[in-house]
Amino acid sequence: MDGRLRYGFAAVCTLLLIIGGRLVQLQGVDHRDLAGAAAAQRVDTVTLHAMRGQIVDRDGTPLAYTSNAQDVTVDPTQVPADQRDRYALALAPVLGEEHATVMKALATKGRYAVLATALSPARAAKVTALGLHGIYTQATTQRQYPGGTTGANIVGTVHSDGSGAAGIESRYNAVLAGKDGSQTYSVDNVGNVNPSTRAVTEPARNGATVALTIDQNLQFTAQQLLDADVKKSGARGATMAALDVKTGQVLALASSGTFDARNPDTIDSDAPINPPVMAAFEPGSVQKAITFAAALQERTITPKTSLSVPWAVHMGGVKVSDAWYHPTERFTATGVLAESSNVGTLKIAEKLGPQKWLRYEQAFGVGQKTGVELPGESPGYLPPYKDWSDSTFANLPFGQGQSMTVLQLASIYQTLANDGVRVPPRVVSSVTSADGSQQKTATPKGVRAVTAQTARTVRTMLESVTLPGGTGVKAAIPGYRVAGKTGTAQQPDPNNGGRYSDSMYWDTFAGMVPADNPQFVIAIMVDNPAHGLEGGDVAAPLFHDLATYELQHAQVPPTGSHSTHVPLQVCAGRDRATLPANVC
Repeated sequence: MDGRLRYGFAAVCTLLLIIGGRLVQLQGVDHRDLAGAAAAQRVDTVTLHAMRGQIVDRDGTPLAYTSNAQDVTVDPTQVPADQRDRYALALAPVLGEEHATVMKALATKGRYAVLATALSPARAAKVTALGLHGIYTQATTQRQYPGGTTGANIVGTVHSDGSGAAGIESRYNAVLAGKDGSQTYSVDNVGNVNPSTRAVTEPARNGATVALTIDQNLQFTAQQLLDADVKKSGARGATMAALDVKTGQVLALASSGTFDARNPDTIDSDAPINPPVMAAFEPGSVQKAITFAAALQERTITPKTSLSVPWAVHMGGVKVSDAWYHPTERFTATGVLAESSNVGTLKIAEKLGPQKWLRYEQAFGVGQKTGVELPGESPGYLPPYKDWSDSTFANLPFGQGQSMTVLQLASIYQTLANDGVRVPPRVVSSVTSADGSQQKTATPKGVRAVTAQTARTVRTMLESVTLPGGTGVKAAIPGYRVAGKTGTAQQPDPNNGGRYSDSMYWDTFAGMVPADNPQFVIAIMVDNPAHGLEGGDVAAPLFHDLATYELQHAQVPPTGSHSTHVPLQVCAGRDRATLPANVC
């Protein structure tokens, strides 16, 4: 008996020791963890969403902003089956949905289904006014693009979760998105807020406003003119870029057929979303300005240098000819540029030599990204010298065998307009945080490509392109001095082994106004217009229309000076009466 008592007593003591040890652990060692877990069961935390920042143009006009909106949902278990038709008849016209679509949502299995997203507060109020049991509204936001297609290629769009998907929306997503906050408060055992406790709030930080350099009015006009020209010319498409001469700021960056930022379904997945910075093309003769700038800088030519120019020559095993037949004639260097002689340009390039010519191409930024703050920029293509064949230099000096975007083309002419200093283009002017602090985009350091005197001389020669006798007379603007260059580049034909086509072209024009005090440059590319139209027929008139608008819009007055006449041909010993105007 005593033995059994001893064993029982020992068992009880052991049990008490175990219980006591566990109590010590709970009250001492695990006290804080358990207290925290208990507290967590009595508090709730909600996210305070940050409002996405605006994107505005150079004048503060909103291009993208976020507004309050409401989603409409249903708990299908609270809608009797025999009432679904009545609900659908009432809801469909307010939601803007088909009756059958609403019926399908009402019949969804489970306790939650979405009937409509991002309704305006006014429309959501109409839903609430219907007084339908089981129908709820919940707060959300909606990204708005008031311009629709205007600048959509630059501004971009957002994903369904509100994050940036393209354009500035994507590149500046981190600053536009802001930072969500939170609010933590006590609740009772059924989840009701405990009014006797104070909530802990971490405020949301709304997104910043990103101000662009573009002018919405010029952007809209450019897109309208490009669309109309493509329709008229039967082209596949067209792009343009306009830059401020001194700062390199992008004033407009447009393409035909731009998608509507309000409707992502309008985006063509098979085409670049922003062709002016993503789609490279061979520029053709519009690129000759670099060859002439290099030759002037190296003192290989002057505007009046005489050259004997046949219709065609052979170089590196290929035949190079002018676009029109002519007997061997004596052109001035200005005439070679104004009348766009490939053979004459090649003769000038040969005097420079390939390596020296290549150095100037690189100085003007060819084959390099501009660094503009937009996703997916193409660097274009300038073949490395080590990869050149005997025939490479037979094409490059007049813009074949290399490629660039229309923004890079505009940058070349900005360099000439800015007295030889290339300022890399920028499209963002500032970022303003929600607290009002502003960070302005610094103007990039300029890169000198040629001297100021060389650039001014090239501009004078480029004026001859838009005067009688030149290829770009349709770009001329009455009362203003216009300097620019046409281009017509053959496209590779995929159905003919990639050889250059005799019927497919890129037509270009790039220029500046006023020529003697340039304020802006505009570059244009028209992709394969019908009927074999050339740059002077399609792109030059577009330049005229766009530049005329911007001169009036920006209130740029004429300088009052007159163009300097430079002979296009050597007329000594020739009957001037038989020659076209302005030739001599």
